[in-house]
Amino acid sequence: MKETEIISKFHELEPAYVRLAKAVEEALKHSLLDAGINAVSITSRLKDLESFLEKIKRKSYKEPFKQNTDFAGARVVCLYTSDVYKIQEMIEKEFVVIEKENKAEYLGVNKMGYQGFSYIIKLSKAYSGAYYDGLHDLICEIQLRTATQDTWAIFSHDLLYKREDLIPSQLERAINNVSSLLEIAQGVFDDTQKKRNQYETEIREKSEDVNELLNQPINDATLRAYTEIKFKKLPIKENIHSLILRDINIADYPNLKALDEAINKAKPAVDIYYKEAPELFKSGSDFITKSLGFIDDTFLVNHPFCQKTREAVRKLRPLIE
Repeated sequence: MKETEIISKFHELEPAYVRLAKAVEEALKHSLLDAGINAVSITSRLKDLESFLEKIKRKSYKEPFKQNTDFAGARVVCLYTSDVYKIQEMIEKEFVVIEKENKAEYLGVNKMGYQGFSYIIKLSKAYSGAYYDGLHDLICEIQLRTATQDTWAIFSHDLLYKREDLIPSQLERAINNVSSLLEIAQGVFDDTQKKRNQYETEIREKSEDVNELLNQPINDATLRAYTEIKFKKLPIKENIHSLILRDINIADYPNLKALDEAINKAKPAVDIYYKEAPELFKSGSDFITKSLGFIDDTFLVNHPFCQKTREAVRKLRPLIE
């Protein structure tokens, strides 16, 4: 094809591929949310015309619109290698997979470069409706990386040349060291995640014995277990849970027993406030923050209570003093 024909065809197909990239991005976001998998980022993009023309020349494509597989693309960046495996399963269930590639398999032991997985996919028939009309025969690339692999990819765009054999020898050693350090870092992060998961499992087992749990120091896992036991019928509100850990003075609460005593002491005032404003008590986390607000001046200052709660503290605190 002549370049003028390629440019014309590019602009003709562009709107459909824009819709496809966005559809894949949204599908990934919803599927990961449903699966409870955390992602650092989920993005999509359309290859720009300049990059498209450059790739055609570099690859010597005869049929560029058939041979090029990354006209539309999406990228998922996650934290841990275990997340990569989970997301792979999700992608292979959610889409029609045309091709799957493990980029690391192409790297020798002394080679640096992009690591991660690449999928070429199509939308399945489950995606129906006017928005998806004309998209099912189009292909999209999905890149799957950990955050450390993404860091390498970002820096490599600036540090590396188009071809590895063109890298000056005085730079090659330094670049290889960067790649190795990031790979080691990923291993450390993965190992730390396993240890954290093991610790949380141990805390859940200890939570079966309330007295043993109350002797534990306050941290994310122990506070979560305590909230679930203390307020059995109520959920944990994640943003409030995080704020409790941020705003509480741990020196004043050496263990969960000290926190439990404060909550029990505040109960008469909290019960009255709950009757006055039940809309502010939708989670166990809400009960903990209100209790600490009635008992602990430092927490009252640190925590972003609404004006209504601050007025309730002023009015009801005499009941527990």
